[in-house]
Amino acid sequence: MLRAAIVEKSKEHREYIRASLTGINMDVQVSEYADEYDYLDDLNEDASSFDILLLNTTIHREGDGLELAAKVRARSRKVMICFITDSQRYYAEAFSVFATGYLLYPFDVSELHNCITFFWQKPTMERRASLMLKEVGGSFRRVYCRNILYVESANRKVILHLENGEIIESYAKLDELEQQLPGRLFFRCHQSYIISLYFVEKMDTGKFIVKSAEIPVSRKYQRAAREMYYDYMFEKNVKAKSDMAA
Repeated sequence: MLRAAIVEKSKEHREYIRASLTGINMDVQVSEYADEYDYLDDLNEDASSFDILLLNTTIHREGDGLELAAKVRARSRKVMICFITDSQRYYAEAFSVFATGYLLYPFDVSELHNCITFFWQKPTMERRASLMLKEVGGSFRRVYCRNILYVESANRKVILHLENGEIIESYAKLDELEQQLPGRLFFRCHQSYIISLYFVEKMDTGKFIVKSAEIPVSRKYQRAAREMYYDYMFEKNVKAKSDMAA
């Protein structure tokens, strides 16, 4: 089931968006909000409560929709953000929160359907790839790669740090684990560390910032790390623009 949140001051526009969602070929659960504060209250209770956010760039004042989207994106890289608005004014700024769509009223229903279907059904490696690990306690565990922030090696163990704060320890070898991870998304930046480029917030000299954790980059990896990171961000921005234009 697709869980959608509509944040729009205009009741007429909210009803129009809701009606547009009824024809899509999947089950949709819709929640409506006339302002961003009620939406944020629900989001604070459960950051993963919605799969898609449909909102205006201007809810009560100019650009406050973009501010809301930035707050949402800071909490989740997975939620789809689609702006539905009256103006092209903030089209370029939408890229900063990796919006999947930017539609103008009165939009064609098929535009919204195509945008959602592309996001929801696209069989990307990020959504499918997983690892089967034997934990230190002896039990086997499937871990989806999209949830891994970074992996470190210490005391003859590999330690997986997940997006939800969970830590998984296994006696697997880092070299073996590296071969199983999607190479386009994960990068060996140090003898003892592999990072997910998806969760990198910033790259500084000699380190990556991943969810506030500082991950060292060995001198021999620094050039490759810089190129890999910039290539990934460039590709991500190009994809965002392509998605919005589709």
